[in-house]
Amino acid sequence: MFKINFSSETMAETHSALHRTNQKTAANTSLKKVMSGLTALAVAGSLVLASAVPSHADRRGDNLAKALAAAIVLGLIVNNANKGNAHPAPAPIPKPLPVPVKKPRVPNICAIEIDSDQGYPVTVYSENCLHDEGFDYRLPNCGRSVRIYGERDRIYSAQCLRDAGFRVNAY
Repeated sequence: MFKINFSSETMAETHSALHRTNQKTAANTSLKKVMSGLTALAVAGSLVLASAVPSHADRRGDNLAKALAAAIVLGLIVNNANKGNAHPAPAPIPKPLPVPVKKPRVPNICAIEIDSDQGYPVTVYSENCLHDEGFDYRLPNCGRSVRIYGERDRIYSAQCLRDAGFRVNAY
């Protein structure tokens, strides 16, 4: 059994390589089908011709029987030779595994935009929201304690989370 390994940088290269392999396999398969068909045709033709000739007990009949037996043996040899050359289909190329993210992404749903004292908007993230969204990473010490709707919470600025190694995409 042989295995075909292709390594490519793009999906187009992979498609091209697989397409070429499939064409070669299809060509070999069609050649085998043609050869098998010709062998079957030769055997059938010799049987028809043998039955059309009147049977006489002479040397000519013996020669015809020998030729028929030789055609059958030749057909069996060709058929067995074709079966021995059959190659299994190449194994499918495995899909590459996803590359793990080095920096975890902060959920955008937790982003809160508030106005700063300087008049420009600042995006902050609520610790309670992050935990509710399944963000289980250890948060940095740059958060501030606040009350949101009467509940105690910690908020983290987008820059604080970026500096701690998280990916932040505000709005």
